[in-house]
Amino acid sequence: MSRSILVVAYFYPPCPDAGAHRPAAMVKYLRQLGHPVTVLTTSAYGRLPDDQAAADAGEGGVVRTGDLQLVRARLRGEDRVQAMYEADTYSPGFHPLSRVLVPEPLVLAWVPFALPRALRLHRARGFDAVITTSPPESAHLIGRALARRGAAWVADVRDGWTFEPLRPRFPTAVQRRLDERMERGLLGSADVVTCVSRPAAEDLRSRVGASVELVPNGWDPELSPPAGGEGDSGEDAPLDPERVSLVYTGRFGSYGRDPRPLIEALRRLAEREPDQAARVELVLAGPYTDAELALLRTDVSPARISVLGSLPRARALALQRAADALLLIASPGRTQLANLKLFEYLAAGRPMLALARGTEAGRIIAETGGGEVVRADDAAAITDALRQLVAGEISAPDPERLREYSYPTVAERMSEAVERAIASERVSH
Repeated sequence: MSRSILVVAYFYPPCPDAGAHRPAAMVKYLRQLGHPVTVLTTSAYGRLPDDQAAADAGEGGVVRTGDLQLVRARLRGEDRVQAMYEADTYSPGFHPLSRVLVPEPLVLAWVPFALPRALRLHRARGFDAVITTSPPESAHLIGRALARRGAAWVADVRDGWTFEPLRPRFPTAVQRRLDERMERGLLGSADVVTCVSRPAAEDLRSRVGASVELVPNGWDPELSPPAGGEGDSGEDAPLDPERVSLVYTGRFGSYGRDPRPLIEALRRLAEREPDQAARVELVLAGPYTDAELALLRTDVSPARISVLGSLPRARALALQRAADALLLIASPGRTQLANLKLFEYLAAGRPMLALARGTEAGRIIAETGGGEVVRADDAAAITDALRQLVAGEISAPDPERLREYSYPTVAERMSEAVERAIASERVSH
C-alpha cells in the first residue's frame, strides 16, 4: 500500500558525509516501493538541481530550511557549510555549544527552522507517517510534534543516544538528567524505533521500553556495482602491484577507533619478519588529524604506509574494488558500530581484515564470511592477521549472504516498520 511519508534528515545530499547516505538510499528505495516521500533537511550544505523534480513527479520533493550554521558560514564569506570529507584534515573536537545545549547544538541552530516547516507541510499534505533519523537527536522533536497531529512516527536511530555516545559528556548532572529524560520521552513515545545494530536495539528495548525493530545499514547496488564490473579497472588506484594492498577509506581514528595497535603490528611484522612486511602496503584515503598523520609517518619499513588524503566517493569506491583487501577498525568500546563503510566494503567483494571483534561490525563480517576478525586493541592478533593477509588466507564475503544488507531489502524492512507504526498509531487512537 502506498503511504505518504515525510523523512526528516539533517544530513542529506549534497552533504557528502557518511550520515547522508542512509537517508538518501532509504528515500530512493522507498519511492521505488511506491511511497511518495518528502524530505525535510537543511540548506546548510547547499541544494541539488533535482530537489524539485520529485515533487513535480508527485513524489514529494526535497524541502530545505534555514540553519544558523549557514548564517555562520556566510559570515566567513562561504556559501555553505564544509562537510567532513571535503578536506584532508579534520578536528576531533566538538563545538563549544555541544557541552551546553541538550541534546546537541542543532536544537538551536536547525530545529527552530525545521519544526514549523514540518508542521506546515503536514497541514498541506497530511502525511501518513514521519521518519526522523538521528543524529542529530533533536530531529526527533519534529517526529513527536507530527505524531501529536496524527502522523504515525518511526524514529530511526543510526547512532545510540546515551548508549555508547559519540557526543561529549555534559558537564553537569542537571544536563545529563535532562538528556536522559529527553531520550526516554522521545524514543519511548515513538510508534516504532528502528536501529541499525542489535546492541543499540537491545539497549533501547530494555532501558527505555521502546518498540524497536532492527533495520540495518546497507549498500546501494545502483551506486556500488559488483566488483570487476564496468568501470572497475582500478586504473586510477595508486596501488603497488608488487605488494598486497590493504586499503582503508574514511576517517581513520574517529568513533573511538584507535589505530595505534595496527601501526604497532606493522612495526612488529617489519622487525621480526621483514620479508613478509616488504609485501604489505597500507593505503589510507580520507581526512586525518595532525596526530593521526604523525602516527602514520611511523617507520614500518620495509612495509609501506601510503596516505592519499580525501577522495571523491566514486574514486574511494573504485579504490576499494582495486584493493587486495580492505581494513575495518571498530573500537571494542563501540559495540553498536556498523556504519556505511562496512557495507560498502561488503559490496566491494574483497577480503576484509576487520579489527572489530566484539562489535556489531565484527558479527556481520563473521556472518557473511567476509574476512578475518580480531580485536582492534590486540597488536599480537593483528600481526598474525597480517601474516594471513600476505599468505592469501583471508576470504571474501559470500555474495548470497549479502542480500539482506542491500538497500532495496533494507527499504522493505523500513516500509514494514512504517506499516507497524501506522497500525500502532491507529490502535492508540
